[in-house]
Order: sequence, then structure tokens, then C-alpha cells
Amino acid sequence: MIKQRFQILIAVFFMVITAVGCASKRAGHIPDKLNSILWVQSSTEYQMVATQSYLLAKVLLDRGLEDNNWTAAVEQLEDYSQLPPAIIVDVDETVLDNSAYYARLEYAGTYWDDDLWNNWVLEVYASAVPGSVEFLQYAQSKGVMVFYVTNRSHEHEKATRSNLLSLGFPISDQVDTLLTRREKRNWNSDKTSRRSFVAEQYRIILLVGDDANDFVTGTKNVSSELRKEVLDKYQEYWGEKWIVIPNPIYGGWEFALYNSKSGLSDAQKFEIKFEGMDTLE
Repeated sequence: MIKQRFQILIAVFFMVITAVGCASKRAGHIPDKLNSILWVQSSTEYQMVATQSYLLAKVLLDRGLEDNNWTAAVEQLEDYSQLPPAIIVDVDETVLDNSAYYARLEYAGTYWDDDLWNNWVLEVYASAVPGSVEFLQYAQSKGVMVFYVTNRSHEHEKATRSNLLSLGFPISDQVDTLLTRREKRNWNSDKTSRRSFVAEQYRIILLVGDDANDFVTGTKNVSSELRKEVLDKYQEYWGEKWIVIPNPIYGGWEFALYNSKSGLSDAQKFEIKFEGMDTLE
């Protein structure tokens, strides 16, 4: 019954798109990120939950500074008790808000566009996630080194640094604290190698991110069931040493819905999401 309703919905949608023709800004795209983009851009609730996440991070940072045996990184295996303190934060949707870029994608009628992303990064227009600047400035004031571990490509490091500095984010002028993808040969999209790199010289007190890959390996490009299985092993870290910033727009959770299938059309992705809902019927 649900599938039949979905097929009718798709048919009606494409009839409307055909009728509208070139007048449509979405060019046949099935928009499914409108609510999530608007929630981030306009809701007080998003501002509240992001701010409270960083207020919690401040409390936990102080707690971690008092305990030399405290670490948030599972990669930190050797004695770290005497290492200087640090925190690791993701960049996109953790400290930088790129919702305007995703709004542009909605208008362009696509899920992703490399040229649009390149232009967006070089514009240095991303705003700060609520509470992020204040928290990281506080961490710096407590003598904590702030590392930004991002999957932005290394070619975008200069623009990303400029964007962060323009918003007041602390960046060391003595240590490379902006660790981008492919900056070193083994620094791929899985962030384990970069967390390990930081853990060699610093005691990592907190991890802050918007995606499971920001915290532990084994959660990228795998099924929803496997992601849950991996993360269930580390429940004692949640809200204690790992702080998750809400991101309803995109993430590993979405790719998990597709069961790692590549080359799917927009309509196929929409169908998978539609059929993946649980109506309890």
C-alpha cells in the first residue's frame, strides 16, 4: 500500500516538473533537505541545542583538565598522562555552518556539485555554529591546543583557515592545527590516522563532531546496523568525552541508508529514503 502511494507520488511529481519546465529552479530534483536546511538556518531550537552542546563541552573540558588519566581518543594507547592537553573538533557543521551551500544545491537541483563546493569554500562565507567560537576561545584560554580535523581537501586549507580566523576561532601560529584530508599520504577520509597523529603529542580531552566518523573508525560507508554496533561499544563516551553537534542535512547516516550503493539517481535515493521510513503498520 505504501509503495503504491509512493509510485503515485513520484508520477505526480514528475508531471508537475514537466509542466513547470524551465521555470523550475530545481530542474527536476526531488527536494528532501528543505526542512533540515531551514531548521538550521531559522529555528531557535537549533541555536539552543548547538549552544547547549558547547556549554556541556566547557564543563567536560574542565573535568578532563583535572584528571591526567582522562582521554577521549580510542587511538591514545600509550602513557599520555603527562602530555599537554588538546581537543579535536571537526569543521563542517561542527564549527562552520555551510547550510547556505546546501541551499544552493537545492536551487541547483542536485545533491552535490564539486564546482559549487569549491566556489563556496573560496568565498569564505561560512558562518559559525552557535556556541563554537566561545567554547574554543575558552579552551585556548585554559592552555588547551585546538586541532581542527576536517575532510576538506588540502587544497582548501588556506581558504578554510581564513574562514576560521575571520570568525574568531583560535588557530595556533606555531603548530599546524588544521589537519586536512590528503595533507599527508595516509590522511584519508577516515580520520583515525589524524587522531593518532595528535595523540602522539597531546592528551586528547574531547572530540567534537557531527558525524560518527569524527569519533571512531568503522562507521564510514557501512550499513546503519554496523554503525550502531560499533558505536554501542563506546556508549560511556557519549556526552562525556564525545560531543555531537546536530546535523540533519547530511552525514554518514544518509549514506548508510543506501547500503553503500553508488551511482544512484536522485529519484532512486528518494525512493530508498521513502521506503525506509517506519510507519509501525
